[in-house]
Amino acid sequence: MEKRNKTLDVYKGLLIICVVFRHTLQYSVFDEGGILTNFIWAVQMPGFMLAAGYFSARVITSICDTGKRILLSVQHYALPFFSWFILIDIMLLGKHVRNPIAGAGYLLNHVDGGLWFLWVVFMLSIVAILCNLTLSSEKMRYIKLLSVAAIYFALLLVVGVVCGVNFLGIKYILYYAVFYGFGWFAKWTKGWWKQWWDGISGIVRFICLAVFLSIVFHFDLYRSSDNILSIFLRFIAGITGNLVLLGVCQKYENVLKKGKMDWLGMYTLEIYATHMCVNNLMMTENRRGFFTISGFQNFSISLVLTITFTIIIIAAFKSIPIADLIFYGKMKREKFIENDNEDAKSINLTKLYGDSRYGG
Repeated sequence: MEKRNKTLDVYKGLLIICVVFRHTLQYSVFDEGGILTNFIWAVQMPGFMLAAGYFSARVITSICDTGKRILLSVQHYALPFFSWFILIDIMLLGKHVRNPIAGAGYLLNHVDGGLWFLWVVFMLSIVAILCNLTLSSEKMRYIKLLSVAAIYFALLLVVGVVCGVNFLGIKYILYYAVFYGFGWFAKWTKGWWKQWWDGISGIVRFICLAVFLSIVFHFDLYRSSDNILSIFLRFIAGITGNLVLLGVCQKYENVLKKGKMDWLGMYTLEIYATHMCVNNLMMTENRRGFFTISGFQNFSISLVLTITFTIIIIAAFKSIPIADLIFYGKMKREKFIENDNEDAKSINLTKLYGDSRYGG
């Protein structure tokens, strides 16, 4: 069994802390932490999409393997997405008058009414799997690769035009596809860019830090409308902010591992799904600004409650194999390792045509 990529585990651990922290701010203080929300919102979901795309790049050489990967995506992402919405939100908490049909109708145009992140990753994982398969082809692999991606996203655009961009979360899929695809491409081309990255990483990250700070301090990414300028600035902030965060993880990996960030990064799906049910327990009447004594107290108590109940629920669900499968898409017998050396070999573009597997 190969080792996990601990740096990326630490990275995901920091990201999930950002997610829990921001959601607690959202429900416990009226200003949502002010500039803190802008910082966190800029990197949290783009970071997870980058990581998901990176891990999705793997060698697939047959239709049979393709089918297996799709089924695993259904298990890991689609199953928890529908399970939490139907079993918890509707049946247990009584949303949509406990009517699954009414809930499903609502979900068609409001995937953000559920765990939308899982749905978006599921939809993007399908195209990633198909693209992985095309790279195993001996002829015209890049034309096929571009064709698969173009057809997939063209279909989404057509459906979006006909049914609206909110239908099936199309606007989220199209937007986060850029980050997901960036991560996917970075994994496949690692053999090329890794050879010169160490020499320029310091300069690049300094520029990224300057750009990121300039954007988040002068533009409200969180509350801005979905126009071209906002989308562009969100993308730039997402990329630059996460490159800086990755640099922090690499620089202080040993320290962060002592703080169990790598362990936390192994349970991001569980934490993400579960904390959404318990991050708004404090009464809204008590909300104040974050930078006030009462507001900070309310936030702190909310954070403690969120963490406590999240741990209890996760422990309970994971102690029951069926619950672990239904709500987290995990099976104890699986050895599902997200390792950058597992089965997606980096393409060395300088030797591309000399490799029988990746050659022209």
